[in-house]
Amino acid sequence: MRTIAQDITREANYLLPLPDDPFTTGITLTPRVDRDGLITVKMCRYSVPVRYIDRKVTATLTCDDLTVYDGRREIARHRRLTERGAGHLVLDHYLEALLTKPGALERSEALHQARAEGTFAAVHEAFWAAARRPSAMPRERKP
Repeated sequence: MRTIAQDITREANYLLPLPDDPFTTGITLTPRVDRDGLITVKMCRYSVPVRYIDRKVTATLTCDDLTVYDGRREIARHRRLTERGAGHLVLDHYLEALLTKPGALERSEALHQARAEGTFAAVHEAFWAAARRPSAMPRERKP
């Protein structure tokens, strides 16, 4: 009985060389961004910036990561999730929405994940403090 390594060594002389040009081995999908700023790919949910809500985006899923594009522009990158129903939120994707609702940050799943991952930085704390100031809140226009 031979090992896999022995079989590969034995067959290597019969194989063609790998191409010089790199190529992506992932799959490309076109999910729609839901009202929560999330896309669903292979039963897992990933955040994208909230400005893309209700738009179709292009997602490339590889064995290691998920990259999301609007046209040719990369708008999000996540490590690939493998557990059914899992989700990954990036706090920065929600900052635009949190300007108008700064109180929502305290209870948000994005904040919880950012703190757990250690990505809630001093700049986020400064953003949150500035957003809570009354002068940062959008004012209603008088008719």
